[in-house]
Amino acid sequence: MHDYFCQQFINLASTTIVETMTRIHSYRRMIPTLFGLLCLFASTATVVAAAIDDKSKSNSNSNSIQNDLVAWVRSKGGSFSDKVEIRRVNPDDPSSYMGVFVREAIETKESLFVIPRDCYIHVFDTAIEMDPEDEAVEDAYLSNLCQLATKLMDEMKLGEASDYAPYIAYLKTQTPGQLPANWSPQGKELLRKVAIPGSPMVDWIDWNFKGEKQHNCIGETTKNESDSISFEEHMVEMTIQRCFDTALIPIWDMVNHDNGKINTENDSMYEKDGIRVRAARNLRVGEEIFASYDLCLDCKGIEEYWGTPEILKDFGFVENYPHRWVFPEHDIWFEVSEDYEFDVYFGPDHEETPSEKQMELLTKELDRLEEIGESFPEDRGSVSEHEWNTIKWFHDAATIDLYVVVDWFTYGAAKEDDNDSNAAEVKHVDL
Repeated sequence: MHDYFCQQFINLASTTIVETMTRIHSYRRMIPTLFGLLCLFASTATVVAAAIDDKSKSNSNSNSIQNDLVAWVRSKGGSFSDKVEIRRVNPDDPSSYMGVFVREAIETKESLFVIPRDCYIHVFDTAIEMDPEDEAVEDAYLSNLCQLATKLMDEMKLGEASDYAPYIAYLKTQTPGQLPANWSPQGKELLRKVAIPGSPMVDWIDWNFKGEKQHNCIGETTKNESDSISFEEHMVEMTIQRCFDTALIPIWDMVNHDNGKINTENDSMYEKDGIRVRAARNLRVGEEIFASYDLCLDCKGIEEYWGTPEILKDFGFVENYPHRWVFPEHDIWFEVSEDYEFDVYFGPDHEETPSEKQMELLTKELDRLEEIGESFPEDRGSVSEHEWNTIKWFHDAATIDLYVVVDWFTYGAAKEDDNDSNAAEVKHVDL
């Protein structure tokens, strides 16, 4: 799940940079973005070397942990197809990202794996029911997250004595600091500068789980002098990164996210026999298995208020296209595809045209990001390679996507009106 940011950098270096350079070279305001993309291209090799999983683990040890996990799931009545495998994208490179891959050709609807509920670490019995229409839904979500994090802490402390020992062994290989909330102080400060003003992207742990907060599941922290992140902070981070509302589900949490390449389908995680995952189409040998972290069966419509910034906040990477941007307080929602087509909704009635105030807000945000882009070389400071490139990529994605929408409603839509053409539901901008 978490390692997928590596593929994002590789993809950007091999395709997006060339396309973006071709399309934006004539537009002066995109020069900062182009500069950033060139920097990103130059540093890709280093970024790949900064993969998140513990590099000190040998391939043989990693394979042993994964094999034990699959055997345990099967022993509980679950299944894991022999036609798929859990591995790194490059088995010979311990720094390449982890995922689930196809070993033998798979037909549509063929079972990939079944994870019984007995394998879940969950709080189903004590969790608060979450209704997206209820004003208290955020409080319920935080309460449930805190409960699950506390249970994970207990199981991690039990280690081999845990009922979930094979899953715990895998989770113990995950290094802290994968989410912006647990980055270095320098990385946090720079991301705060780039993020939408008021975003909880960096500070959600401090805002919700520390001090006198109602949901203080961190409490007194356990931290060695050499640790920058406490055990409790790491457990909260891992919980939000890997959980599905009120449960941690082994193997399913290793399937990476890509809304442009979803090739799986599944039954609800709440089914009494557990979650069943199938191929949504024919799958080729070597193909990676993908799911969605926000368009999922049990996601309860979060795509209405959740998008690319939230993916970075909760999973630690900038997703591939399509990118979704939501400004809930201003009733703005838009999604931009890889070829710069986009869907937009403005206001509670999902209007296709922004109000003057909404347009002013989007233009102001674009201007802010472009100004930040101009000062980026001086802002790097001591920010680590991984954090720097993640921030830079997020900034570039936000700048390009905002430009696409602002440019359309500033020039493109007016031009269509002049030609007596109705604005299409899906807009397109050539950069």
